[in-house]
Order: sequence, then C-alpha cells, then structure tokens
Amino acid sequence: MKLIKFLVVVLTGLGLLTACSTGPKIKPGSLVTIEYKGTFKDGSVFDTTEGKRPLTFLVGSGQVIPKFEEQVVKISAGKSRKFTLKADQAYGQPDPKKIMTLPRDQRFANVQLQEGTIVFANNKQADGRVIQTPMKVVKLSPTEVTLDFNHPLAGKDLNFEVKVVDVKEPQALPQQQAQLPQAQPQQAAQQQAAAQPAQANAQQQQTAQQTAQQTAKQEG
Repeated sequence: MKLIKFLVVVLTGLGLLTACSTGPKIKPGSLVTIEYKGTFKDGSVFDTTEGKRPLTFLVGSGQVIPKFEEQVVKISAGKSRKFTLKADQAYGQPDPKKIMTLPRDQRFANVQLQEGTIVFANNKQADGRVIQTPMKVVKLSPTEVTLDFNHPLAGKDLNFEVKVVDVKEPQALPQQQAQLPQAQPQQAAQQQAAAQPAQANAQQQQTAQQTAQQTAKQEG
C-alpha cells in the first residue's frame, strides 16, 4: 500500500514538473513574444532581435508569415526551436512581372538612387492606413529607373532559431489584420530596407505596381 502511495506521489510530481517545464500553450488569439535569429544557408544573418526588443504578435491575425507562425505555435513559453522555411513557404519565388521601368522624373527628385538600394512606395489603403512597399533599384540610367517589387527575401530559404519569451491568454482577434514592420535583411536595413519574419503582402505590392503604371500612363 505504501509503495502504491509512493508511486502516485512520484507520478504526480513528474506531471507537475512537466507542466511547469513546458509553459503555457500557444493558441489562436494568444499574444506571443519571441526572440529570433534568421540566417541564410551560408550562415549569414539576415535578421535578428539580438540587441533589440523582442517581436510580439497576435496568433491568427496574419501579422507574420503563416508557415513561420505554424512553427512558433509548436513552442512552449521559455522553449526554443530551430526550423527552416523553404522559399515557397516564406516570401515565394521572384516574379519577373514585378520588375518595371519608370521615367526618372519628379517622383524621384528627393530620393537617393543607387543600384542595389531599397526605396519605398507609400500606398494609402481604403481604411486610411499608409503601407510602405519596399522596391529594389536594379538599374539606373539618366532618364529611367528600373524597380523590383519582389520582397527582398523572395527566392531565399530561411533558417530560424526562435525562443518563445512570453505567451499571454487568447484574446479577440481584430477584424482587420494589424500591420507590423516587415522583417528584413540586415544589409537591406542599413539601406532602409524591409524585413521582420513578418508576412509579405503581395496585394500591397500589386497595388503599388498598378499605381506606378497608372502614373506612367497619365504622364505619357
């Protein structure tokens, strides 16, 4: 009888230790705070929270890449995980249709243009919010600017090391997706580029492209 009681106590204790070690589970609506480091295949770092504030996002609101979120929700508070997102799971493959050439006119008067740098298009949404879409300058001439609307990380396989710092109880999801700054490569960040493991918004890029095309037609 004493042996049975001893086993019950031991098993109960192990259960409590397991519950404490795993921490709160992440569910839709949870507010999650993470620390992360993102690297390319060669080991070079494209983005990290090291030396910066951790990233906080609402699960299920579309604030980060869906496949990134799928991996994060598997991690308990206080735990870490390493995983890789293939290009098609992250920012997709580069689309040749998102490369366009515009006249080098007044729109670029106050912009420092250099091949390889990132500039931004301000796109006003229906709800009044202004979304900045990053564009890479791929070619310059005295009269024209060729811009690439593809995300800076398009076509890249991304390795992540993520630690879940905190998980808050689920709360109501917003009707409209909140927009966080997009995660971006460090070298692009030095040139004011975009990047957080945050979700690439192809719709926004398409809107920016259409706006630029309409402007070009009007001026033509």
